[in-house]
Amino acid sequence: MALVSVFLLAFIEISLPLPIVFVMDGPVEAAFLVIGLAGSLGSLFFIYLSQPIRRWVVRRYGMESLIIRRTERFMVRYGAAGVGLLAPMILGHAATAVGAVVLGAPTAKLAIWMIAGVVLWTLVYYVAFLMGGSLFGWEP
Repeated sequence: MALVSVFLLAFIEISLPLPIVFVMDGPVEAAFLVIGLAGSLGSLFFIYLSQPIRRWVVRRYGMESLIIRRTERFMVRYGAAGVGLLAPMILGHAATAVGAVVLGAPTAKLAIWMIAGVVLWTLVYYVAFLMGGSLFGWEP
């Protein structure tokens, strides 16, 4: 049951299930594998779900609005790779995916880099989790 909760929370944000992982009795490796999988699936879900929102924003505000121009500068500076790799730390992978697609990011490139970012940050959380646990005498 704990892994289902971990999956549902990680689908929205990969840092949300970390307290559950800390107190659960099951294998920590399986929990972080579920976090990486759920985060990747959540990224894909929100990237492709946000296409209708993008059409509405363009219809409502047009491509020449101030928000679109500012975000376009951000996308030119950092690209889909920068946004995808930093997404879990910016606003979370779900909100960043929706925002990037609404503001014009190429979905295929964004999907690849978002999955890479989710996997990268899941590994960072896993290593930090193991190192932090060893500081307090906790063994997984």
